[in-house]
Amino acid sequence: GDGTVSVIDRATRTVVDTYAVGKEPHHLIATLDDRDLVVANAASNDLVFLDPSSGVVKRRLPRISDPYQLGYSPDGQWFVSISLRLDRVDIYSMPNYELKARIPAAKTPSHVAFARDSSVAYVTMQDSDELIALDLATHKEIWRMKTGKTPAGIWMSPQGLLFVGIMGADYVQVIDPAKRVIVRQIVTGRGAHNIVAVGDGRRVLVSNRVDGTITPVDYQSFTAATPIKVGR
Repeated sequence: GDGTVSVIDRATRTVVDTYAVGKEPHHLIATLDDRDLVVANAASNDLVFLDPSSGVVKRRLPRISDPYQLGYSPDGQWFVSISLRLDRVDIYSMPNYELKARIPAAKTPSHVAFARDSSVAYVTMQDSDELIALDLATHKEIWRMKTGKTPAGIWMSPQGLLFVGIMGADYVQVIDPAKRVIVRQIVTGRGAHNIVAVGDGRRVLVSNRVDGTITPVDYQSFTAATPIKVGR
């Protein structure tokens, strides 16, 4: 709402700096080399690149339509921007962010994850309760399948399984994209939303928006630890 990015001291949990970036900044991701932090300004229709050490704005990339959630393919060849309000997925080639395709999606595309060989992008559809697979080489939809209610965050495990936060319920669905089947449901908390890897080769953290908790999940054994309460 303020059009800013805040820098927070993790030890004291206080805001130490704030930078104006544009209208409606949403998701932010690191570039693959970790040199820049990319902010998606949905209403400004642009990307802002920040210095991750200081938060200082380094450059701005205009004419990126309605960016919401972002992703780079693991091989660095593709950049995908999710246009949540326009029901569309935009695919850009790297390194020049050249628009290659605008793919009509189902209702309210939300988050994106990639096959480990960078051949496919998987996108959740919040309001149609679907997961779609897009071929990055041909820019075509390969398949789609139904999920739980209001799927949001999505993450690809080293074992090739997709973990999807089911925001309209209290669990993460584990999906085998090769077979297009749901293989597990892991209860984490109400409003299961986004998923991020811890980096220890075993766990992810799942944010539960309704409960206001974060649940550590062992993605090898498909078990959830006790949720951690966050916020006020």
